[in-house]
Amino acid sequence: MGRKEDNIKRATALFTKLEQIRNIGTAAHIDHGKTTLSDNLIFGAGMMSEDLAGKQLMLDFDEQESARGITINAANASMVHEHKGEDYLINLIDTPGHVDFGGDVTRAMRALDGVIIVVCAVEGIMPQTETVIRQALKEKVKPVLFINKVDRLIAELQVTPEDMMQRFGKIITEVNKLIVRMVPEEFKKEWMVDAQAGTVAFGSAYHNWATSLPFMAKKNVNFKQIYEFMEKEQRRELAQAAPLHEVLLDMIVEKLPSADAAQKYRIPHIWRGESEEDIGQAMVNANANGDSAFMVTKVVLDPHAGEIAVGRLFSGTIKKGDQMYVAGMPNANRVQSVGMFVGGDRIATETVTAGNIIAVSGLRDAQSGSTISSNKEMTPFERIVHNSDPVVTTAIEAKHTKDLPKLVEVLRAVAKSDPSIQIDSNLETGEHLMSGMGELHLEITEYRIKNEHGVEITTSPPIVVYR
Repeated sequence: MGRKEDNIKRATALFTKLEQIRNIGTAAHIDHGKTTLSDNLIFGAGMMSEDLAGKQLMLDFDEQESARGITINAANASMVHEHKGEDYLINLIDTPGHVDFGGDVTRAMRALDGVIIVVCAVEGIMPQTETVIRQALKEKVKPVLFINKVDRLIAELQVTPEDMMQRFGKIITEVNKLIVRMVPEEFKKEWMVDAQAGTVAFGSAYHNWATSLPFMAKKNVNFKQIYEFMEKEQRRELAQAAPLHEVLLDMIVEKLPSADAAQKYRIPHIWRGESEEDIGQAMVNANANGDSAFMVTKVVLDPHAGEIAVGRLFSGTIKKGDQMYVAGMPNANRVQSVGMFVGGDRIATETVTAGNIIAVSGLRDAQSGSTISSNKEMTPFERIVHNSDPVVTTAIEAKHTKDLPKLVEVLRAVAKSDPSIQIDSNLETGEHLMSGMGELHLEITEYRIKNEHGVEITTSPPIVVYR
């Protein structure tokens, strides 16, 4: 059995060990390096080779993501990390940084309990940094901080160790100003990031190294030694002395909440049903034996299995053959398969249990934002509210008359998988208006209609809609 296969087996064995589950994400301004960071975490868990880590961008497996060098979809990966003799299951979502895909970030936060905020050491806090921090705190998702691209401070700016520390201090202060302004009152002190407390790390995701004050104390190294490694461009030696995955995964395990701990304060925030109801108690306690309560954060199209609903299972257990109800729909949906994602791979499992980020096929009525339960009477989760509405619109038509019915179905599927896309159709004329968050958002959606769904289309130049 290879290391990857062994880790998948270890991951499924941890499904029910709630104290050893971490549901976390990476979030950042565009090009600050969060997907490269995510790759390194996957490498550390044995899911890819060391030479490819930081360069393959395993979680940018979509063709357009690879071509454009940006993250477009929130991508999932489950992995195992050993810490102090215990295995931990880390369910990771790598979110987009481009503002056009902010809806994916908002929806992903509903599934998470903790988030690594990635900030470029050279650029510092940027507009989308502030946005993703706001999105996390609005969902009661605890942040930690990774200051990335530290090597650029020496290579491009020739800063001294003293200047570098001052720059780190400024970034930490600015992040904490945002946290204090937005965080729920009960977490105001506890959730501020602090280098001394071990909730801040810095390094280079591309060159596979990172460090933190607790790590340096444990390894008996100082900042001057780290600086000398960088100055001499001894990158491989630095990656061996301070491996990024060890520093970050340890920080995730030690500083971000377990699934059961987080659900105690998150459920009353995201669900407005009666707390004393059986299903309310099951969710607060992440009870695998209660009624199942599943929040869908995205729907992806698998060429073989069809639509896959991905999201957070807050209570209960789901297996193949189960009858599940989508809130607002009259009939039950039959589960075809369950499992988890590792990059672009969906790994089938026999069951999935409360506290995990999961993938389910067969839920034909599900869409992003749906509440799914074995209890037909369950009160739905709070609606996910996005920061902005679609502002750019294009007219879209089928190039060939024979494709008119198919285009209608494809546009329904597009809107189902991406609620940030709005479709207004005139079935008499065959014209459809498609609105998105920006020109790139529309461009990517048009590409998918043509290449993934096989419908040739013509579109008008996009226009900005002022509201």
